[in-house]
Amino acid sequence: MPRRLDQNVCDALAATWSGAGTNYIVQAANGFYYIVYIDAAQDVCYRKSSDGQNWGPAVLAATAGSTTQLAVWYDRWTDPTGTLGDRIHMAFTDSGNDDTHYRTINTASSDALSTQTVIFAGASTAAGNHLSITRAVGGNVYCKTVIDAGAEGGFYRLPTANVPNGAWDAARTVDEAIATLDQMILLPDYDAADTQDIMAIFWDASADEISRKLYDDSANSWAEASIATSMTELGTGTAFANFAVAPDPTNTRHVLVAWSATDTLNADLRCWTIDAGAITEVTNVVLNSTDDQGLCAVGIDTVTGYWHAFYGGKSDGSETWNTALNIYTKVSRDAGTTWGPETKMTTGTADTATLRHLFTCPRFTKAPIFAYMRDGAQTDDLRVNIDMTEPRATYVAGVV
Repeated sequence: MPRRLDQNVCDALAATWSGAGTNYIVQAANGFYYIVYIDAAQDVCYRKSSDGQNWGPAVLAATAGSTTQLAVWYDRWTDPTGTLGDRIHMAFTDSGNDDTHYRTINTASSDALSTQTVIFAGASTAAGNHLSITRAVGGNVYCKTVIDAGAEGGFYRLPTANVPNGAWDAARTVDEAIATLDQMILLPDYDAADTQDIMAIFWDASADEISRKLYDDSANSWAEASIATSMTELGTGTAFANFAVAPDPTNTRHVLVAWSATDTLNADLRCWTIDAGAITEVTNVVLNSTDDQGLCAVGIDTVTGYWHAFYGGKSDGSETWNTALNIYTKVSRDAGTTWGPETKMTTGTADTATLRHLFTCPRFTKAPIFAYMRDGAQTDDLRVNIDMTEPRATYVAGVV
């Protein structure tokens, strides 16, 4: 029988899901899972687990007391060989001083925390935000931050020579005018001749379009190519995320999943592989939803090469968006050509709480793991679910 363990890891701040980054679970080269989150006190914390089942105590990564957004990147999602190191990079917005900050956790050095630095110094914080962070193959760290309903934010670079304790550069060129409901996921460009170039998946709310944007570091400029139109965004004031990416450095590409609409008849959970030279749509994870579905996450099992897609709501429309949903998964064993059956991952519905947030570990070597946040009448909790059905090796080969 399948053995899935679903447990509460913390009481989390409701704003955790409000337009923040999508990657909060890391499986490090040392085999440990790290989950990074904003706790109920609005501090940035993390917890560790050797198996995804038993989690250690919360550790303060930043004592802000007013954190509203968080984004995470891990060095080996850029370079699996470990050349760049084993740091977890965190960007987070503090509504107390209206700044976006940066700090790292060195998973290869007793989880040492770097100096906390300022990415962007703002004047006010408001709803309508997004935040993403990544690291280029050449080592530069980049952050896109929007903190004030489209009025404040920008795109910033931390040169690799300054990682992790040095100063961020002055603002770089933004991809376009900052808008309230737009979303962006920053990613490495594995194919670029200039190893400091990166790419992004951009959701343009005003155009209902998602696109691939390539950033040329030396020219400080952006180039755009459409991925799909007629994509109706899910407002971040409702839940997040309606699109997600798993980096695939082994094949120098990224795997993107995105809902064409939420809680709508005939909505599709679409899937693509993306690199600098090609945008290739593969088979839909969900085709022609009956209704009552939304949120998504995607991860790659680096042992088997399988893709694991997660989403909220049963495809027959028998559940209720977004107050009584289970989390479901489908697995592709052939790089998106086909998807297996829809499998229920949670043991009950949201227990009258509202499902707000869904994310997974984008690269893992053990068992499929994901987390979701429930916004309840009594408490907001962050729960982790790990599927122990398929056996996995207990060692880690160093490629995560």
